[in-house]
Amino acid sequence: MRTSAISRLALVLVVVVIVVIIAAGAVALYMQYRPTSPSNVVVISFAGWSAGPTEMANYQKIINDFEAANPNIKIDYEVISQMFFENLLASFAAGKAPDVFYLDSSWAPVFISQGLIYPIGDKLPSDFINQFYPFLLQPFKGSDGKIYGIPKDWSVLSLFYNKDLFSQANVPTPTSSWTWSDLFNYAKIIHDRTGVAGLVVQPDFNRWVPYIMSNGGPSPSFNSASDASYFDNSQVRNAISDFISKVQQGMNASYVVLPADVGAGWNGEAFGKQKAAMAIEGSWTIPYLNGTFPNFKYGVDWDIAPMPQGSSGRVTMAYTVALAVNAHTQHLDEALKFIEYVEGVTGQKTLVVGMGQTLPSIESLSNDPNLWPSHAKELSMVNSYSAVQVFSFGSKTGDLDSKFGQIFLSAFQGKLTTDQVFTELKNAVSSEFSSS
Repeated sequence: MRTSAISRLALVLVVVVIVVIIAAGAVALYMQYRPTSPSNVVVISFAGWSAGPTEMANYQKIINDFEAANPNIKIDYEVISQMFFENLLASFAAGKAPDVFYLDSSWAPVFISQGLIYPIGDKLPSDFINQFYPFLLQPFKGSDGKIYGIPKDWSVLSLFYNKDLFSQANVPTPTSSWTWSDLFNYAKIIHDRTGVAGLVVQPDFNRWVPYIMSNGGPSPSFNSASDASYFDNSQVRNAISDFISKVQQGMNASYVVLPADVGAGWNGEAFGKQKAAMAIEGSWTIPYLNGTFPNFKYGVDWDIAPMPQGSSGRVTMAYTVALAVNAHTQHLDEALKFIEYVEGVTGQKTLVVGMGQTLPSIESLSNDPNLWPSHAKELSMVNSYSAVQVFSFGSKTGDLDSKFGQIFLSAFQGKLTTDQVFTELKNAVSSEFSSS
C-alpha cells in the first residue's frame, strides 16, 4: 500500500511537471505571436464641451478614424459640461491641463496674454490656415501677430422672420435693402394688424454692436480702464441713444417685447412659439427650432434675412470657438496632426456640415451640397456685410458683456436716463480693469 501511494504521488508530480511545461510553452508562444500595441504610442488629452449626445458620438467617430490612420497616437477625449474655462484655468494652475482644448473667442485674450497656449500658426502649413475665413482667425491672434487658435466652426447673427405673420399683416418680407428703421416700422405694422409682437429683443450688448457699427461707431475694444472712452465717441453715443429710444418706444406700444414678456427664456424660444414675428439671433437658433418646434418649418413658416443696414453699411456678429494647444504640451507634433484632421475638410464635413449645429469655418465648404439649406443661405449672405465683428472685445469680454446687458435692460425698462446709461457703461469698464 505504501509503495502504491508513492507511485501515485510520483505520477501526479510528473503530470504537474508536464502541465507546467506545456503551460510555459503556451505562454512563450503567445508572447511571441500576440498582437502588440506600438511601443511609441503617444496619448493626447483633448477637452471640450458638447451640444449633446450626437455631437459626442460624432467626435468619437472622428477620433476613431484619426487613431486608425495614426496608430501611434491615442486621443483621450474629455467632455467638461459646466464652467469649462474656469475648470480649464484651474487645470493649468494644477499642471494638469489638456494638450488640445476648445477656446472661445471671448476667452482667447486671457489665455494668450497668460502664455498658456502655443502659437500654432507658426507650425501649421499656410495652405491649411488660408482655408479659413480671415475674420474668424482675428480673435485668436496675439499682440505679436501670431495665430494661437484655429476656428473649428462658427455662428452668425441673422434676422429671423415669421412668413405666416408677415403674410397675415400683408407686409413685404425683409430684403437686403432693409434699414434699422424698416425693422422697427414693420414690427409696429405687424403688431397693429395681427396683435402679435413684431420684434423680440435681448439687452445683450453683443446683439447691438451691429447697430452701433453700422451707424458709424468703431469696433469695441476694452483692454484697460481708459477704454471706457469708447462710450464718449459721438457716433457710439448717437447709435446707442437711438436704439434705446426705438426699443423703449416699441415696448411702450407692445410691438417690441423682451422674451420674458411673452413667457420665453430667450429670443429663439419666443420666435419658435410664434410670440414675435422677428428676432435677431445666431445660427444656433436653427437646429433649436428644428428640434423643439418641428412643425414650424424653415422655408415654409419662417426664414432668415441679412441684418438691417445703417448709415454706414451692414454689420453682423460672429461667434466662434477654436482648437488651441497647451503651451507646455510634450507632444506638439501629434497635437497639430490631430487639429489638422479634425478641423480640415474631412473633419468639418462630419462634425459641422453633417450635424448642422453650426457653420463651417473653412470658406470653400460654404458650397458643400450637404449643407442645410438654412445654413447655406446664411453663408451666402456673408459677403453682403461691410464688416463681421467676432465676439471678442478684449480680455474681459464675457464679464463686460454681462454688465452691459444689465445696463441696457434697465434702460429698455426706463429705469435709467440716457446720461445715466453712458455713466454706467463707462463705470463698468473702469471698475472691471481697476479691480484686476
